[in-house]
Amino acid sequence: MRRICYAGTYERDYPRNRLTVRALRHAGLRVEEAHLPVFEHLRDKSGLSPFVLAGFAIRLLFAYLRLIPNVMLRLLRCDLLVVGYIGQLDMLVLGTLARLMRKPVVFNPLVSLTDTLVEDRGKFRAGSVPGRLVHLVDRLSMRMADLVLADTRENAGFFATQFGLDQQRIAVVQVGAPEEMFYPGAAEVGDVLDVLFVGKFIPLHGIETILRAAALLERQGVDARIELVGTGQDYAAARVLADELGLRSIVWTDWIPFDQLGTRLREADVALGIFDDGAKAARVIPNKVHQALASGTAVVTRTSPAIEGFLSDGETALLVPPADPLALAGAIQRLGDSGERQRIAEAGHRSWLEWGSQRALADQLTLALERLDSRA
Repeated sequence: MRRICYAGTYERDYPRNRLTVRALRHAGLRVEEAHLPVFEHLRDKSGLSPFVLAGFAIRLLFAYLRLIPNVMLRLLRCDLLVVGYIGQLDMLVLGTLARLMRKPVVFNPLVSLTDTLVEDRGKFRAGSVPGRLVHLVDRLSMRMADLVLADTRENAGFFATQFGLDQQRIAVVQVGAPEEMFYPGAAEVGDVLDVLFVGKFIPLHGIETILRAAALLERQGVDARIELVGTGQDYAAARVLADELGLRSIVWTDWIPFDQLGTRLREADVALGIFDDGAKAARVIPNKVHQALASGTAVVTRTSPAIEGFLSDGETALLVPPADPLALAGAIQRLGDSGERQRIAEAGHRSWLEWGSQRALADQLTLALERLDSRA
């Protein structure tokens, strides 16, 4: 049986890591984890002070001092190294170690630091010294890998173009959702349409579009309860805008523990995805969309090249143009019809089983590793 070392300071409970490890085992592989937490359970990473960042740097240093001998011993018996999300710095350290030991390296980054810190959240300006440094870390970490796992074809193309990767060194493995937590339940029809958004309030999510759609629904007399769960970079601005619009239908919830999220999704009538008009939003199918589809909840999200490869507007989800409050309000209103809502929710779940389930992810990883073997 092939033995894999899944290693790093990755967020162990983050769905991308949890599901990749599980899918590898489901594919019949033996996985050993060499993990030390550094960023674990840090919900919002957007506003870290220099002192906090210095603390993380110290924790990273001590983590690597412990991880290096651990990973070295495991690689003596393992066939390859997989570095998980968030893992760019791990790749520079542990990927180098694996290279020295002549072991293949697979990188599972989910997103690039450049896309997140420069393009999406605007923490550094493109072309600035910090922006170029972030790009260099991405480039070095990805080019060190024998195989990079991307979550969509569009992100695979982005990695190839941005960081000079051969497309043959990139394989697409969907994000997925843990099916023991996210599964369909009995649909209940209430008097008020229950709409749910869960996220970290980053620009990618397009919170302003949701709030302006809520204002349109209120003016049209649509009886809806729109719950926004989370906090983050755009949270304060969202509260200000909601007050300016005089919204009454919005419910603000700080957070829902992950182990309770499936239950809340099954209770909801409609789950909202992302609505930003940026380039990154066009390349991803976020966790929230996978989780809602797995839970059998009707999904409304922005149309994009990434999403259109798997979902059909009006059949398995409602897809609206990005940054379009009028279209979003119309889609939510359409799902006020319980029959239409149930039809789309059931079709969306059936579709997701084909491309986002644990079985599907195991098949995708099997093909990815076969590609790695063919290049050996």
